[in-house]
Amino acid sequence: MKTRKVPVNSVIARQSSTYSVRQHILLVMQRLTIVDAHLISAVPSELVGRTTSILSHLQAPGALDEDKPLDFITHMHQSRPYTHWCREITNVAKEVFWIFMHHSNIITAPSIPEDSRPYHKRHFPPPQAPVPAAPHVGGVEYDATRYMAAHLDLMNGLIAALPTRSARNTLRAELEISGFERLMGGKLRLCREKYYAVIHDAIRTWLAAAAEDGWPTADVSRGPPLPVSTLGASGLAPKLGLPKLDLGVDRGEQDKQDDAWL
Repeated sequence: MKTRKVPVNSVIARQSSTYSVRQHILLVMQRLTIVDAHLISAVPSELVGRTTSILSHLQAPGALDEDKPLDFITHMHQSRPYTHWCREITNVAKEVFWIFMHHSNIITAPSIPEDSRPYHKRHFPPPQAPVPAAPHVGGVEYDATRYMAAHLDLMNGLIAALPTRSARNTLRAELEISGFERLMGGKLRLCREKYYAVIHDAIRTWLAAAAEDGWPTADVSRGPPLPVSTLGASGLAPKLGLPKLDLGVDRGEQDKQDDAWL
């Protein structure tokens, strides 16, 4: 009897609450922590090289020669180098979709006092704070959000490690076109801070660093704007009105008849 092999990714996606997957998530989190420590321990002269090396591993693999499109199609194609990385976080968010329901959330950048330290030390993400025991701690939502926050911390650390504003904004542009800002503002922003503060803290770190570099932050802080097709001519969401039905009945006479028994 032949047995069908199931891809590992589909097993992870369908059984996100099993202990084996939680262990997998924790192991990846440990790997990401090692990468963060690798950046923290670097001297400024080595920081750019290490950052570039890590980013090269996070980029989507290039197509094989036989799978590459024609040259004129390649020139029209817009590069999205970090779509695979973004998709990894998006897939985890889909597995715990029920926690992203607070559409009125607005995450603002923290006020940073005057600090003479270098940029990469001011905006490097701090380690995730320990969480006291609570009913929600240890569940699949808790593990998933800490795993996603570890990815955001890695992203913030890589941005902060670049030496110039132009280099940081170039990386932000590549991350934006790959879907990271839409993911943060349109999905991750919607979880409740009381239970999933690590997500909010990671987004605040991104907002503070981006604001200092002059990068627009409204779509992440408040969410992306509604598509134009859903707005009316005035730019406001359309209002649904009740239909008016003409049944051929004079309401004045009908009201008098209804009140006659009184």
